[in-house]
This record gives sequence, structure tokens and C-alpha cells, in this order.
Amino acid sequence: MRKLLLTTTALITAATLSSAAIADVSITGAMEFTYESTDSATKVTGASNDDFSSDQNVVIKFENKTDSGLTIGMVQNIESDGDDGVSDASSDENYMYVKGGFGTIELGNNDGAGDQLTRTASDLIGPDALSDNGGGMTGAGNLYDDNADLMRDINDANNITYIMPAMGGLTLGASYMDAGDSAAANGDMTVIGAKYAFTSGAVKGSLHFGSSNTGGASAGNSSLNSNSMGVDVSSGPFRAVIAKGEADVSSTVTTEVTDYGVQYNMGNGITLAAVGTQIEENTGGETSDITTVSVKYNVASGLDAYLTYHDYDYAPGTSGGTADDGSKTLVTLVSKF
Repeated sequence: MRKLLLTTTALITAATLSSAAIADVSITGAMEFTYESTDSATKVTGASNDDFSSDQNVVIKFENKTDSGLTIGMVQNIESDGDDGVSDASSDENYMYVKGGFGTIELGNNDGAGDQLTRTASDLIGPDALSDNGGGMTGAGNLYDDNADLMRDINDANNITYIMPAMGGLTLGASYMDAGDSAAANGDMTVIGAKYAFTSGAVKGSLHFGSSNTGGASAGNSSLNSNSMGVDVSSGPFRAVIAKGEADVSSTVTTEVTDYGVQYNMGNGITLAAVGTQIEENTGGETSDITTVSVKYNVASGLDAYLTYHDYDYAPGTSGGTADDGSKTLVTLVSKF
């Protein structure tokens, strides 16, 4: 990260404005470039089944500390991503925050408390894996997601999030999103999340919980719920995560995800990981089983390379989809500045 302080000219200009505050400004950047190759039982004739994709982020943060002890900040995250050519960039996250002895309040387009406080074993493997870029392993039926964190969560949408200060090892958070003011925009979402961190000898770990409720999009529609529980432990070069989550797809159908994995830091910049993911709906028999192995290599400071391999077996049940048994290989280069 490179932190840029305002220049002398800017400070003098700011001093002439009674409402201006002198802020620290930081600019960070990151880019992921991925090659993906798919070996599917449902190949389309003439398709190459491989492609490139990229994801670039530039994050600009302004932060000011007041005489009263508050920290006030604003974040703008500009992102461009996609397959093939990318012709534009958009604001992925933009929000303000206020920190103090009371905790942290975030206002604007950002992830909710569930995203910040829950866990999934897919955190152990490389970026662009599973649903980030490895779509197609869960069919097009009722399998809502392939991660066991809080599946129905606030994702870069306008919301209010409050994270309480840690009490011992316990951190609690809550978020509220208003879906809009039209007749078909009643899907307001309320999220709560919790994390308890602990240490036992050489073992460090944390327990995670999240729950959300989304109102029906229109008056009279059923609300949709989601929850997640997880354990994340590490000792020396080993780290292990097991998590279980579920999310309502409709008033009668629920997707359940269980994932578990282990990561081992070999040293010399090499980290290995293996993750198992089981996804199923509560009715209809639609399932997907995914086994993932991943290798991370730290090429240089700020530059990492990932090799990720998925083996999957999708069964459509009564969803009307097409059974598929195949694999995906992803090679990703990540640079951070």
C-alpha cells in the first residue's frame, strides 16, 4: 500500500475552507488475471472450453482523525472485471465509516456483517475459484451457492452496518438494507453476524455465526432466510476450516452447503490447500460434489501465482437440468500494490 499525504498547496487550500478537514489519503490496487480450462461431460460442439478473465480494483481511501477521538473515513473501490475485452470500470464499493470506542458504523455500498464475520472453507483456496469464476459446477436449478458462508447476505449494496467493539474474543455485527420504495421492492434484508476468537496453547481459532432475513419482494410474498456456522483453527503451518450454511431459494426449497478444508504452508513461498464441498437441495435430489486442490506460490513481494483444480459431479435430480461430471483448472496471477 502506498499512502499519499496531501501536498503543501492542498493543505493551504484546505486551511482556507472552514469546513475542510485534513485527511490521510491512501491508494491501493490489485489485479487478478486468470486462465480457465473446463473439461465437461456436456461440451458444446466447436467450443474451446477455455478463456481468459481479469479483475482489477483501485481503492481510494480518505481518513481523518478528529480531536474527539473519532476516525472518519470514505472508501471508493473502482473495479473492472469480465471475460474477453473489458471496456469500462464501475464503482464496486463506495461507503463512509465512523470508528470510535463504540465500535464501527459503515454507511453506503459495502458488504454486510455476515460477509465480514462468517467463514467458508473456500477461503483457503485461490481467488477466482468456485463461484468467483468457476461457475457451471452447480447447474441452473435450485443450488443457490457453493460456499458455506452466509449465502444470503448484503453484497455491495446500500446498507447500514454496525460492528461492536470486541468484548474479550467476541465480535458482534448487524446490517440493514432497504431494498427500495416501489411496490415490487419490499425485499429489505436484516443480517446479524458473530465471531468468537480463542487461543488454546499453540492453537488459534475462531467460531463464526451468521443469520439473515430477506422480506418478500412484493406484498404477500414469503420471506427468505439464511444461516451459517463455521470453525476456523490454525496451528503452526496448518489451518483448517469447516462450515455449514443454508439459504432459502423459495418458500419450499432450501440449498444446504457443507465445506471443509485444510491448508499447509510449506515455506519458501509455497502454500497447499484441499477443500471438499457438498451442495444439495432439501427437495428434488439436486446435488453437486466438488473436490478442490490449490497451490499458491509467492513469486515476489506483492505478486502471487495460484494453480487451482476442481473435480465436480453434478446431479440435476428433478430440476430438469443436465447431469455433468467434469473438471476445471484455473491459473491465476495476482498483483497487489
